[in-house]
Amino acid sequence: VLLGSSHMNSSINPNELWGQFGIVSYNYGTGGQPLDVTYYLLKEILKRHKNPIVVIDLYYLGLKEEYGQEGYIRYVLDNMRFSLNKLDAIIHCTPPDEWLLYLFPVFRYHNRWKELSQQDFCFDVAKDYYSKGFGAGREVYGKDTASDISVKEKAPLPPKSEKYLYKLIDLSKKEGFPLIFTVAPHDYTSTANMKNWHEEPEKMFNTVAEIAQMNGIPYINYNNLLEEIGFHFKSDMYNAGHMNIWGSNKVTSHLGKFLKENYELADHRNDEKYAQWAMDYERYLQKEASAGIE
Repeated sequence: VLLGSSHMNSSINPNELWGQFGIVSYNYGTGGQPLDVTYYLLKEILKRHKNPIVVIDLYYLGLKEEYGQEGYIRYVLDNMRFSLNKLDAIIHCTPPDEWLLYLFPVFRYHNRWKELSQQDFCFDVAKDYYSKGFGAGREVYGKDTASDISVKEKAPLPPKSEKYLYKLIDLSKKEGFPLIFTVAPHDYTSTANMKNWHEEPEKMFNTVAEIAQMNGIPYINYNNLLEEIGFHFKSDMYNAGHMNIWGSNKVTSHLGKFLKENYELADHRNDEKYAQWAMDYERYLQKEASAGIE
Protein backbone atom coordinates (compact mmCIF):
# COMPACT_ATOMS: atom_id res chain seq x y z
CA VAL A 1 0.00 0.00 0.00
CA LEU A 2 1.57 3.28 -1.19
CA LEU A 3 0.37 6.49 0.49
CA GLY A 4 1.15 10.18 0.49
CA SER A 5 0.80 13.32 -1.57
CA SER A 6 1.60 13.86 -5.24
CA HIS A 7 5.21 13.04 -4.35
CA MET A 8 4.10 9.45 -3.81
CA ASN A 9 1.68 9.54 -6.72
CA SER A 10 4.60 10.22 -9.10
CA SER A 11 7.11 8.16 -7.15
CA ILE A 12 6.40 4.43 -6.90
CA ASN A 13 4.96 2.71 -9.98
CA PRO A 14 2.90 -0.44 -9.17
CA ASN A 15 3.28 -1.72 -12.74
CA GLU A 16 7.07 -1.59 -12.46
CA LEU A 17 6.92 -3.34 -9.07
CA TRP A 18 4.88 -6.03 -10.80
CA GLY A 19 6.99 -6.29 -13.94
CA GLN A 20 10.32 -6.45 -12.13
CA PHE A 21 9.42 -8.31 -8.95
CA GLY A 22 5.88 -9.70 -9.16
CA ILE A 23 4.84 -7.46 -6.25
CA VAL A 24 1.18 -6.40 -6.10
CA SER A 25 0.55 -2.87 -4.87
CA TYR A 26 -1.67 0.17 -5.30
CA ASN A 27 -0.66 3.83 -5.22
CA TYR A 28 -3.12 5.81 -3.09
CA GLY A 29 -1.05 9.00 -3.35
CA THR A 30 -3.13 12.10 -4.17
CA GLY A 31 -2.21 15.72 -4.68
CA GLY A 32 -1.90 17.70 -1.46
CA GLN A 33 -2.76 14.78 0.84
CA PRO A 34 -2.09 15.96 4.43
CA LEU A 35 -0.90 13.39 6.93
CA ASP A 36 -4.18 13.43 8.87
CA VAL A 37 -6.04 12.50 5.68
CA THR A 38 -3.44 9.79 5.02
CA TYR A 39 -4.18 8.33 8.45
CA TYR A 40 -7.94 8.00 7.85
CA LEU A 41 -7.45 6.78 4.30
CA LEU A 42 -5.18 4.04 5.63
CA LYS A 43 -7.81 3.03 8.19
CA GLU A 44 -10.26 2.73 5.30
CA ILE A 45 -7.81 0.58 3.33
CA LEU A 46 -7.25 -1.71 6.30
CA LYS A 47 -10.92 -2.68 6.18
CA ARG A 48 -10.16 -4.67 3.01
CA HIS A 49 -6.45 -5.47 3.26
CA LYS A 50 -5.06 -7.28 6.27
CA ASN A 51 -1.47 -6.57 7.32
CA PRO A 52 -0.20 -5.00 4.11
CA ILE A 53 3.24 -3.45 3.89
CA VAL A 54 2.48 0.26 4.11
CA VAL A 55 4.85 2.76 2.48
CA ILE A 56 4.21 6.44 3.27
CA ASP A 57 5.96 9.40 1.68
CA LEU A 58 6.43 12.12 4.30
CA TYR A 59 6.81 15.26 2.21
CA TYR A 60 3.54 16.66 3.56
CA LEU A 61 4.84 16.62 7.11
CA GLY A 62 5.98 20.14 6.24
CA LEU A 63 2.43 21.57 6.24
CA LYS A 64 2.06 23.99 9.16
CA GLU A 65 -1.61 24.87 8.73
CA GLU A 66 -4.31 23.07 10.70
CA TYR A 67 -6.10 21.92 7.55
CA GLY A 68 -5.08 21.14 4.00
CA GLN A 69 -6.70 22.69 0.93
CA GLU A 70 -10.35 21.80 0.42
CA GLY A 71 -9.95 20.45 -3.12
CA TYR A 72 -7.16 18.12 -2.07
CA ILE A 73 -9.09 16.85 0.95
CA ARG A 74 -12.27 16.32 -1.03
CA TYR A 75 -10.38 14.23 -3.56
CA VAL A 76 -10.06 11.62 -0.80
CA LEU A 77 -13.01 12.15 1.54
CA ASP A 78 -15.69 12.61 -1.13
CA ASN A 79 -14.68 9.22 -2.53
CA MET A 80 -14.96 7.40 0.81
CA ARG A 81 -18.07 5.38 1.55
CA PHE A 82 -19.90 6.73 4.57
CA SER A 83 -18.76 5.14 7.83
CA LEU A 84 -17.66 6.09 11.33
CA ASN A 85 -14.13 6.37 9.96
CA LYS A 86 -15.26 8.89 7.35
CA LEU A 87 -17.11 10.82 10.02
CA ASP A 88 -13.95 10.92 12.15
CA ALA A 89 -11.96 12.05 9.12
CA ILE A 90 -14.37 14.92 8.46
CA ILE A 91 -14.27 16.04 12.09
CA HIS A 92 -10.49 15.95 12.36
CA CYS A 93 -9.38 16.95 8.85
CA THR A 94 -11.79 19.77 7.96
CA PRO A 95 -12.92 23.06 9.57
CA PRO A 96 -16.08 22.73 11.71
CA ASP A 97 -18.00 25.21 9.55
CA GLU A 98 -17.55 22.86 6.56
CA TRP A 99 -18.53 19.56 8.22
CA LEU A 100 -22.09 19.65 6.83
CA LEU A 101 -20.75 20.20 3.30
CA TYR A 102 -18.52 17.13 3.61
CA LEU A 103 -21.30 15.01 5.11
CA PHE A 104 -23.71 16.05 2.36
CA PRO A 105 -21.64 17.02 -0.71
CA VAL A 106 -24.85 17.80 -2.62
CA PHE A 107 -24.97 21.13 -0.73
CA ARG A 108 -21.47 21.93 -1.99
CA TYR A 109 -22.09 20.94 -5.59
CA HIS A 110 -25.81 21.54 -6.04
CA ASN A 111 -25.29 24.29 -8.62
CA ARG A 112 -23.04 22.18 -10.78
CA TRP A 113 -25.96 20.77 -12.76
CA LYS A 114 -25.60 23.84 -14.97
CA GLU A 115 -22.10 22.72 -16.00
CA LEU A 116 -22.76 19.03 -16.64
CA SER A 117 -21.72 17.57 -19.98
CA GLN A 118 -22.03 14.15 -21.59
CA GLN A 119 -18.57 13.29 -20.21
CA ASP A 120 -19.94 13.51 -16.65
CA PHE A 121 -22.32 10.65 -17.40
CA CYS A 122 -20.00 8.53 -19.56
CA PHE A 123 -16.71 8.75 -17.65
CA ASP A 124 -15.28 5.26 -17.24
CA VAL A 125 -13.15 4.98 -14.10
CA ALA A 126 -12.11 1.43 -15.03
CA LYS A 127 -10.27 2.49 -18.19
CA ASP A 128 -7.45 4.00 -16.11
CA TYR A 129 -7.36 1.31 -13.44
CA TYR A 130 -4.41 -0.44 -15.09
CA SER A 131 -2.13 2.36 -13.80
CA LYS A 132 -2.97 1.41 -10.17
CA GLY A 133 -3.15 5.06 -9.08
CA PHE A 134 0.28 6.04 -10.38
CA GLY A 135 0.94 9.08 -12.54
CA ALA A 136 4.29 10.66 -13.44
CA GLY A 137 5.06 13.41 -15.93
CA ARG A 138 6.99 12.96 -19.16
CA GLU A 139 8.88 16.25 -19.22
CA VAL A 140 12.44 16.95 -18.08
CA TYR A 141 13.11 19.59 -15.40
CA GLY A 142 16.60 20.47 -16.61
CA LYS A 143 17.82 22.04 -13.36
CA ASP A 144 19.92 20.80 -10.46
CA THR A 145 18.66 20.61 -6.89
CA ALA A 146 19.66 23.31 -4.43
CA SER A 147 19.02 21.04 -1.43
CA ASP A 148 21.70 20.97 1.25
CA ILE A 149 21.77 17.34 2.36
CA SER A 150 24.86 17.91 4.52
CA VAL A 151 22.78 19.54 7.27
CA LYS A 152 22.92 17.49 10.49
CA GLU A 153 20.83 19.64 12.82
CA LYS A 154 17.25 18.75 13.69
CA ALA A 155 14.09 20.86 13.89
CA PRO A 156 10.66 20.23 15.45
CA LEU A 157 7.83 18.96 13.27
CA PRO A 158 4.64 21.01 12.86
CA PRO A 159 2.39 19.99 15.79
CA LYS A 160 -0.45 18.38 13.83
CA SER A 161 1.95 16.58 11.49
CA GLU A 162 3.84 15.18 14.46
CA LYS A 163 0.60 14.08 16.09
CA TYR A 164 -0.49 12.11 13.04
CA LEU A 165 2.96 10.70 12.39
CA TYR A 166 2.78 9.07 15.81
CA LYS A 167 -0.84 8.02 15.22
CA LEU A 168 0.33 6.18 12.09
CA ILE A 169 3.12 4.52 14.06
CA ASP A 170 0.68 3.52 16.82
CA LEU A 171 -1.78 2.16 14.23
CA SER A 172 1.00 0.04 12.73
CA LYS A 173 1.84 -1.42 16.13
CA LYS A 174 -1.81 -2.01 17.01
CA GLU A 175 -2.78 -3.66 13.70
CA GLY A 176 0.54 -5.44 13.20
CA PHE A 177 1.38 -4.24 9.68
CA PRO A 178 4.91 -3.24 8.60
CA LEU A 179 5.47 0.47 8.05
CA ILE A 180 8.06 2.13 5.81
CA PHE A 181 8.70 5.87 5.57
CA THR A 182 10.07 7.44 2.39
CA VAL A 183 10.88 10.91 1.12
CA ALA A 184 10.82 11.22 -2.67
CA PRO A 185 13.50 13.25 -4.46
CA HIS A 186 12.67 16.95 -4.49
CA ASP A 187 14.37 20.31 -4.08
CA TYR A 188 14.08 21.32 -0.43
CA THR A 189 14.23 24.99 -1.44
CA SER A 190 11.08 24.68 -3.60
CA THR A 191 8.94 25.52 -0.53
CA ALA A 192 11.11 28.40 0.69
CA ASN A 193 8.50 31.08 -0.07
CA MET A 194 5.50 29.17 1.25
CA LYS A 195 4.23 30.69 4.49
CA ASN A 196 2.27 27.56 5.37
CA TRP A 197 5.33 25.29 5.10
CA HIS A 198 8.20 24.27 7.38
CA GLU A 199 11.09 26.72 7.01
CA GLU A 200 13.81 24.07 7.35
CA PRO A 201 12.65 20.81 5.75
CA GLU A 202 16.14 19.28 5.74
CA LYS A 203 16.25 19.60 9.54
CA MET A 204 12.68 18.33 9.84
CA PHE A 205 13.58 15.18 7.90
CA ASN A 206 16.56 14.62 10.20
CA THR A 207 14.09 14.58 13.09
CA VAL A 208 11.94 12.09 11.20
CA ALA A 209 14.98 9.83 10.74
CA GLU A 210 15.48 9.82 14.50
CA ILE A 211 11.80 9.06 15.20
CA ALA A 212 11.84 6.22 12.66
CA GLN A 213 14.99 4.72 14.18
CA MET A 214 13.55 4.88 17.70
CA ASN A 215 10.46 3.00 16.51
CA GLY A 216 12.24 0.43 14.31
CA ILE A 217 10.73 1.78 11.09
CA PRO A 218 12.74 1.72 7.85
CA TYR A 219 13.27 5.26 6.59
CA ILE A 220 14.43 5.91 3.04
CA ASN A 221 15.13 9.53 2.17
CA TYR A 222 15.91 9.35 -1.54
CA ASN A 223 17.40 12.84 -1.48
CA ASN A 224 20.35 11.23 0.29
CA LEU A 225 20.59 8.36 -2.22
CA LEU A 226 20.59 10.11 -5.59
CA GLU A 227 24.13 9.05 -6.49
CA GLU A 228 23.64 5.53 -5.15
CA ILE A 229 20.61 4.85 -7.37
CA GLY A 230 21.99 6.70 -10.40
CA PHE A 231 19.39 9.47 -10.12
CA HIS A 232 20.14 12.63 -12.10
CA PHE A 233 18.06 15.56 -10.86
CA LYS A 234 18.18 17.45 -14.17
CA SER A 235 16.89 14.59 -16.28
CA ASP A 236 14.92 12.49 -13.77
CA MET A 237 12.67 15.24 -12.39
CA TYR A 238 9.51 16.64 -13.98
CA ASN A 239 9.80 19.83 -11.91
CA ALA A 240 11.44 20.85 -8.62
CA GLY A 241 9.06 18.70 -6.60
CA HIS A 242 8.09 15.70 -8.72
CA MET A 243 9.85 12.96 -10.63
CA ASN A 244 9.22 12.14 -14.25
CA ILE A 245 8.69 8.57 -15.44
CA TRP A 246 12.42 7.91 -15.81
CA GLY A 247 13.18 9.06 -12.28
CA SER A 248 10.25 7.08 -10.94
CA ASN A 249 11.58 3.92 -12.58
CA LYS A 250 14.86 4.30 -10.68
CA VAL A 251 13.19 4.91 -7.31
CA THR A 252 10.68 2.11 -7.88
CA SER A 253 13.46 -0.35 -8.72
CA HIS A 254 15.32 0.57 -5.53
CA LEU A 255 12.22 0.19 -3.36
CA GLY A 256 11.33 -3.11 -5.04
CA LYS A 257 14.75 -4.54 -4.26
CA PHE A 258 14.46 -3.30 -0.67
CA LEU A 259 11.06 -4.97 -0.29
CA LYS A 260 12.25 -8.30 -1.74
CA GLU A 261 15.35 -8.33 0.46
CA ASN A 262 13.59 -7.45 3.71
CA TYR A 263 10.09 -8.98 3.49
CA GLU A 264 8.61 -12.31 2.47
CA LEU A 265 6.84 -11.31 -0.73
CA ALA A 266 5.69 -13.85 -3.28
CA ASP A 267 6.35 -13.35 -6.97
CA HIS A 268 2.86 -13.48 -8.51
CA ARG A 269 3.86 -13.13 -12.17
CA ASN A 270 3.12 -16.79 -12.91
CA ASP A 271 0.12 -17.04 -10.60
CA GLU A 272 -3.12 -17.57 -12.52
CA LYS A 273 -5.06 -15.80 -9.76
CA TYR A 274 -3.27 -12.60 -10.76
CA ALA A 275 -3.91 -12.85 -14.50
CA GLN A 276 -5.53 -9.41 -14.48
CA TRP A 277 -2.28 -7.93 -13.18
CA ALA A 278 -0.42 -9.42 -16.12
CA MET A 279 -2.98 -7.98 -18.54
CA ASP A 280 -2.82 -4.57 -16.86
CA TYR A 281 0.97 -4.66 -17.12
CA GLU A 282 0.79 -5.39 -20.84
CA ARG A 283 -1.56 -2.46 -21.29
CA TYR A 284 0.85 -0.30 -19.31
CA LEU A 285 3.73 -1.31 -21.59
CA GLN A 286 1.62 -0.52 -24.65
CA LYS A 287 0.73 2.91 -23.28
CA GLU A 288 4.37 3.67 -22.50
CA ALA A 289 5.47 2.50 -25.93
CA SER A 290 2.87 4.69 -27.64
CA ALA A 291 4.19 7.64 -25.62
CA GLY A 292 7.75 6.88 -26.71
CA ILE A 293 8.84 5.74 -23.24
CA GLU A 294 11.48 3.00 -23.06
